[in-house]
Amino acid sequence: MEYIECNICGANEGEILFFKKDKFAITEEEFKVIKCKNCGLIYVNPRPTETEMIKFYPETYSWEETAPENSYIKKIIKNLEKFYRYHLLNYEVKKVIKFTGLKNGRVLDIGCGTGDRLDVFRKKGFSTYGIEPSYSGDYAIRYFHLKVYQNLFQANFPDNFFDIITMYNVLEHLHQPKETLLEVYRILKKEGFLVIQVPNTDSLQFRIFKKRWSAFDLPRDLYYFNIKILINFLKKIKFKPVKIDYFNNLLHPPTIVSSLFPCLDPQLIWKSEDRKIVLFSKRLLWGISTLVLSPFAGIESIIKKSALITIYAEKGGKC
Repeated sequence: MEYIECNICGANEGEILFFKKDKFAITEEEFKVIKCKNCGLIYVNPRPTETEMIKFYPETYSWEETAPENSYIKKIIKNLEKFYRYHLLNYEVKKVIKFTGLKNGRVLDIGCGTGDRLDVFRKKGFSTYGIEPSYSGDYAIRYFHLKVYQNLFQANFPDNFFDIITMYNVLEHLHQPKETLLEVYRILKKEGFLVIQVPNTDSLQFRIFKKRWSAFDLPRDLYYFNIKILINFLKKIKFKPVKIDYFNNLLHPPTIVSSLFPCLDPQLIWKSEDRKIVLFSKRLLWGISTLVLSPFAGIESIIKKSALITIYAEKGGKC
C-alpha cells in the first residue's frame, strides 16, 4: 500500500468520505476514500501499488466472447450478451465518429479490455491500437488480432501519431492520471481528438446511494471526478474541452442496477460458481431490471445528473 498526494493539485490534506470493501472480496480490507480539501478531487488513500493492483483484477473482470460454455442455454445467454454489448459499443463509436467527422485514421483505446470497442472501430475503417495491462489484453491480441500494448509509456508511440484517443471508464483506474494525459497530449495529432468517459460524482445516483453506488469499484477505481474538476484538469494539460455528453444509451442505465441489486452485478455473475439455474435467474433479472430502469437513465441525463459523463476534447496549444 502507498500513501499519495492529490494528483491534480499536489495537496496532501483531505477529509475522509467513507470506507468501502472490495466487491470481489479478494481481501477483507476496507479502503479509505478522501476528498482533497484544496481542489475537491476524490481519491483512494492509501491505495495498492501498481504491482499489488494486479491481484484485484480477476480474469472474469472483462466480458469475453469466447468464454467456454457447456450448455445450450448458456450459449444463448452469451450470444444475447454479445449482441447487447456490441449494440452499446456501436452507439459509443458512432458518437465519436459524428463528433470528429473522421471516417478513418489511427485510434488508440487506452484500457481497451478484450478489444471489442477497437473491433467496432476497425470494422468502420480505422487503424486500431490498444493499451491494456490486464489479462484481457492477451485475449484482444489472440482473438481479435489487435495491436495491444501493456504500458502506454513503454509503447514509445511517435509524437502526433493518433487521430483519436479514447479512455472509456479508464482515467479513474490510473495510478498516474496527470502523467498519462501528458503522454496522450504528446502522441495525439495537432488536430486530434480525445474522448474521456468517467463516473460523475455530481450524479443523481451518487447523491442517492452514496458509498453504495456501484461506480465506487474499490480498490480498482482510484480517482473520482465531476465535470468541473475534469474540465479544469484537461485545461491544465492544454486540452480544449469542446462537448460534454450526459446521455448514455437508454438500454444502458449505468451502475443503477448494480447499486440497487449488488448480487446482479455482471462481473460477479461471470465469476460466480452458483448452480446453472441460479446464474440464469440472475442474468434474467439483470436484463429485466435494465429495461425497467432505463427511463431513470433518460431522466438523469436530461437534468444533467447522469452517472457517466463523456467529454470530447481537442488538442490545444503547446503543453
